[in-house]
Amino acid sequence: MKVLVSVPNTGWIHKHCSFVLLKLQKDTRGHDLTIIEPTHAPYVNNLHKILIDFKSGAYDFWISFDSDNPPKNNPLDLIEYNLDIVGLPTPVWHNDIKTRKSGERPIYWNAYDYVPEKDAYKEHANKKGLQKVDATGTGGFVIHRRVFDNKDMIAPFLRQWNKDGTVNKGNDISFCERARKNGFEIYAHYGYSCMHFVELELGEVIEAFMNQYEPEKLKSVK
Repeated sequence: MKVLVSVPNTGWIHKHCSFVLLKLQKDTRGHDLTIIEPTHAPYVNNLHKILIDFKSGAYDFWISFDSDNPPKNNPLDLIEYNLDIVGLPTPVWHNDIKTRKSGERPIYWNAYDYVPEKDAYKEHANKKGLQKVDATGTGGFVIHRRVFDNKDMIAPFLRQWNKDGTVNKGNDISFCERARKNGFEIYAHYGYSCMHFVELELGEVIEAFMNQYEPEKLKSVK
């Protein structure tokens, strides 16, 4: 197979992403592998420029993971499934006090099931092995060329906007909805999850998980 591997970034790539790329170079499985690290901005523009390279290069599969989202296992394994879209689940920090409901976990995996009555998505429950889902994040994925050969999958990562100019659905959900509308199936493989390196304030983590962050009661450490 001819495979394009991309790491979209803004000029910085986590060292663990570099480790993954080195492993891929040593273990191509006989595939014709091309690795690129494009820096076009913003992110959706970057994805679409990579897609142009993918289509013009006559590649069979597109593997991509973000500069802070290195996959734990070799995504080349997933080519053997010959599926339309396979997401590499990534943990996402979600602790917005305005939107997080009481008792809701402040972290989740970005593979989702659609809830029609709410026109919304919920985290997929079964996190073992290969799972069919309704949507997955674009931080890590393996996609077959046939998805982009579809004439209705032009500029597929465009966001959906509200009338007031705010985002209704992000690029990942929008992409998955367009793919499902055109008959493509979406999966997530929890055996091929990604790490996710983010900057967090530890007091917020304590408050989110333990509900113990009360600065006025903290005693000085001797």
